[in-house]
Amino acid sequence: MTFVDLLRVHARIAWRQKTLWYTSIPLTLFAVLLSFGGKAPNTGDVRDLVYKAQVMVIFVGIAYAAAFTSLLSAPARLGIGELESSAPVGFMKLRMARVLGPFAVVIVPPLAFLLVMGTIQTVQGKWDGLPMALGVTASTIAPAMLCSIAISAFMGSFLPQAFARIVAVLAWFYLVFSTPAIPVPAPEGTIFGVTGDAVAEGYFGSRPLYALTGPLSSSPGPVTATVSLLWQFTLIVVLLAIGSRLSERFRDR
Repeated sequence: MTFVDLLRVHARIAWRQKTLWYTSIPLTLFAVLLSFGGKAPNTGDVRDLVYKAQVMVIFVGIAYAAAFTSLLSAPARLGIGELESSAPVGFMKLRMARVLGPFAVVIVPPLAFLLVMGTIQTVQGKWDGLPMALGVTASTIAPAMLCSIAISAFMGSFLPQAFARIVAVLAWFYLVFSTPAIPVPAPEGTIFGVTGDAVAEGYFGSRPLYALTGPLSSSPGPVTATVSLLWQFTLIVVLLAIGSRLSERFRDR
């Protein structure tokens, strides 16, 4: 049982979750329809891709926040823990397989839509349509989806599953809908947002969903975008590391 084999096992488990598809695909389609109206730039270039990616992140993240509360505890219940124990890979690779396997599945719906949009832009004369679609997926959708999965897995590591789903979705709502306009600490609209506002403006010159605020908002650019991505990466690693430890502690009891 190699690391690649473990990835396949966890990917198949996620692929067979019918409830995941029943929620994520409709939410993706709803986000796509919503992204064509409202504040959509309708420029036919990368700014269109970024805006649609950000809208998809908000709504599809709801499904993933509710779907992966058993990510860290399910292997023990399903007997996969025995396979993991027999695999000649380290502790960190085992945890990576648990996360990257499902991620390789859930990224498919938003990636497919952006690739279609990128292809359409290429046909219309924007030669960079497809590369930009991949770049937006990697820098905007992928980190946000991993954040959503990590929040879900963390909540499920120490809370009852039904309650964990509710708390994880509420946490996701807080991260994507809180703004400096309401009287609570607001990660959205800052480099601590998870919908890629800093990335949208810093890497792609696109208008963010929320106007950037905070110490780095006066000069948004690649550095600000990179800091924001590093924050998301840190959040993902910390939540999964703590969640893994909590899950093992509760399992041992």
